[in-house]
Amino acid sequence: MEVCEQSEAFAEQDGDLVFQHTKIILRDASSQYFYALSEHRYSSASEIDPADLELIPIPSSQIWPPFPENYTRAPEPLPRDCYVKRPSLLLYGDTDASSRVSTLILDEARVCEVLRGNPHPNIARCLGCTVDGGRITGICFVRYGVTLLERVSKGSQDFDAELCLRGIESGIEHLHRLGLVHCDINPANIPMGGVDDDNPIIIDFDSCRREGEDLGLKAGTRGWTRGDFKVATPEIDQYGLSMIKEFLCSRKKPKEG
Repeated sequence: MEVCEQSEAFAEQDGDLVFQHTKIILRDASSQYFYALSEHRYSSASEIDPADLELIPIPSSQIWPPFPENYTRAPEPLPRDCYVKRPSLLLYGDTDASSRVSTLILDEARVCEVLRGNPHPNIARCLGCTVDGGRITGICFVRYGVTLLERVSKGSQDFDAELCLRGIESGIEHLHRLGLVHCDINPANIPMGGVDDDNPIIIDFDSCRREGEDLGLKAGTRGWTRGDFKVATPEIDQYGLSMIKEFLCSRKKPKEG
């Protein structure tokens, strides 16, 4: 039994945050997933003994959607320099939406099929879906560099913010021409092209919707979107872009002298 993820939950009590439980995601040899709640705290996964836990099975159908045969399979073996996106299951069971992880994966795979046929230098390149037992278990992308958030945090003087903004805007315009709205434009979803490449790449399409559709299970990142957005419109991405402009301007160091 493998421990895949773990996270501590806290609740407010008399003005203080008090530990409630540790949530643990596990996987057995047959790739069946389970979750468990423990009253203990663990400094590392090696301290967790599955035999001490009450394991609750997570149905595969709620995690991995059936693979449509007209979609693209990721190459086998996977390229060395790639990234396979798989969902975190730590929120599973907490809400109704968290029990429909497979919907998020299938939605993102659907968008990626459109983008594979319509590539753009500022949009992440998808290599296809990883498949096991006829179900999508992940989405494979080219691996990129540090995120815009990390890049700006370094405080490098040679970062060209204007060039970066033009690239993000170009990628957003490409999505809109395809009738897609990203719905989650923020610095954590925009890595740089590589180690010495500051070309911005838009990633993370599990919030992406067709223009005019209701927003899905995952609709943006708190602090980078507005609560009154209910339907996918280009305005959502323009709002995210305006927030990134503010983010970059706020981190510009005044010239000395």
